[in-house]
Order: sequence, then structure tokens, then C-alpha cells
Amino acid sequence: MPDPDLICEVRTNGGTYRDWVSVAVEQNYLSEGWIRSFRLVCAEPSAVANLRLKPGDRGDIALAGQVVIQEGYIRDRQAAYDGNRHAVQVVGYGKAGIITEASIDGGTGQYRGYKLDAIANSVLKPYGLSFRVQNGPDGWDMPFPNVMVRYGETPFDLISRLCRQRNLFFYADKAGNLVAGPKSGGGLVAFVEGQNILSANCQLRHLAVEALVSNSQQPGSDSLFGKKTAEIQAKATVTGGTPGAKLKVLSEMPSDQKGTQMRTDWEAAALQAMALQLQLTYQGWLKPGVGGLWDPSDGVTVKSPMLFATESGEEELKVAGYAYTQDPNGGTTTTLDLVNKLAWQQRKGDATKNGGFYDLGNSAAQPEAAT
Repeated sequence: MPDPDLICEVRTNGGTYRDWVSVAVEQNYLSEGWIRSFRLVCAEPSAVANLRLKPGDRGDIALAGQVVIQEGYIRDRQAAYDGNRHAVQVVGYGKAGIITEASIDGGTGQYRGYKLDAIANSVLKPYGLSFRVQNGPDGWDMPFPNVMVRYGETPFDLISRLCRQRNLFFYADKAGNLVAGPKSGGGLVAFVEGQNILSANCQLRHLAVEALVSNSQQPGSDSLFGKKTAEIQAKATVTGGTPGAKLKVLSEMPSDQKGTQMRTDWEAAALQAMALQLQLTYQGWLKPGVGGLWDPSDGVTVKSPMLFATESGEEELKVAGYAYTQDPNGGTTTTLDLVNKLAWQQRKGDATKNGGFYDLGNSAAQPEAAT
């Protein structure tokens, strides 16, 4: 019998499909893949004849018996054949895919004094989706004085814009609901060179700047005016950057001092995601040693003296994304995109620890006088 840990199923009301010659299921919070997507190819003659999946169909995608996409959409179907070959490819995405393509209901709108989660849940409600924050940074739940929905803006565009103001990264879970902030607990999955790593590619990048400066404004009033409204600025330092080099960012929307500091922290975290990027491939789909499928922000340790030029040769990293694949040549594998853990959590770092090189330790943003 086939190994159940190697089977990909598409479960629909019309039946379950398992005869795939090629499988790819992906998600990455740093790219458009945050929504979870899939690409499946069927080439077996009898299976091709019975494959009835078409654009618009809904179904669950399960790997090794575990659902990775629930109520996903078939977006594209491509069939081709000649005298020697025949194949059908279906491509789709998770339930959250629709919020990247459809504009917010009504086209425009305004929210006065609402928190991030309230606004997000309001624009997601027509699609049967929800938004929640886990382990959010201090201040994430501050109400926004005034949020204007821009004409044609999608729910994804609006939520993305607001999350940047509150120092939050987000992704879609298997049901398509949006989750902002890093997971807690669950332990670390260990990868060790020569044991459970098939291949790895690590890129280290020198961060060009040593400081990030964000600038914003907010509406004035009889009691709030002058520089307090027109020149709001915050600064975060990044250990290891070029002395004297700064990156200046203009906030996408009006913000007070605390909000500007959080916007700066988000930019610093995004910068940290580029400082260390590791792509690691292992055999199978389930987490080594613990089972289960991956979520963005899951924690791992990687021990590989070949990759890390440190005394310990080991780093603690966070999952930015994953790609589950299966094909006749490469077998069944998972490739993880791993980044500096500071890309998911802001804290005061100590560059003398964790190898003393990659954990760059950008400081939390502080108020800065406008220049």
C-alpha cells in the first residue's frame, strides 16, 4: 500500500483525487504567497479521464492526511495532450485569495476610533473570514483616530497598510483567516547538518544603514498644533550597519508619536528579514521529530558549521514560508524559507550572543526630533 505520509488529496463534494504526478503547495508571508497556494499535475491516463476539477470548484487540500488548505478555490485548469503525452494541471489558492482581488464592499468608507482588529474584521466579514492578533507588540491595539478606505482598495491592501502602522506581520491560516503576530510555544524543530538536511542555501547580507527614521503628521486642533502635529519622527538603530547611513521612511497615513515608532519598528523588522535568509530542504512533509505541518513564524534551530561562520555553528530562526513538493525526480520534500527571528519579534538585542554576528539586535524605535 502507498505510504499515507506521501499522499496528497484534493477532497471535494464530487469525490477525492489522489493521482498526482506533481505536487506543490506553498506559503510565504514575505511575498504574495502569504495566502497559501497550490499547483497539482495529473498525468495518469485513467486519472486524467476522471479528473473533473474546474475553475471555481472548492475543496480541501490534505498532505499526509492533514489539511493544509481548507475550502480552497480552483483558479485555473490547463489540459494538454499529443500523441505521446497527456496531462491536466490545476492551480488554486486558499480561501483568503479572494481578498487580494476584490475591492472592499462599497468602494470607500471611514472608521473613526476603531482598533485594527475591528476594522479588519469589518472588511473581511462579507467573505466569511476573520482577523486576530497573537502576541502583538505593546500598543498594537491603540485605536486609529481616522482610517479612510481608499477607492478600489482590497481588504488585503487595507489590512496590510494598517498592520505596518502597528508593527505586525500577518499570514492566512488553513481556513483562510488572517493571523497577525508570531506564534508562541510549541518548541523548536531541530535541523542538523549531516542528519536531516538534504540541502541548504544561506545568504547573509550586510545591512547598509545603521538607523531607520520614520516621519509622519497628524491633523491639528485648537489644543494640538505646530511641530507636535507637523513634525512627528521616530528612530531605530540597527547594529552592524554602515556608520552614519540612514534610511528615511514616510508613513503611509497620519500617525501620532507612538504610531510612528511602531511603523519604524515594522520597517526595522522587515530589514532584519533580509539580513539572514536560509532555504533548507528535508525529506517528507511533516515536521521532523514532532509531526504536523508548518505555519509562518514557527521556530527552528539549525546547526550547520558549513552555513554559519560562528563558534557554535547554530542559529535559532523563524519560518517565513514553506513549499511542499512531490515529483518523480525529487521525491517528497519540504523546503523552508527561514529568516532572522527578529523579523517576527522586536526586542532589544545583544550582538554578543547567539553567535555574535547574525542576531543584529535593532533597538525599539524612540521619539526623534525632526530635522
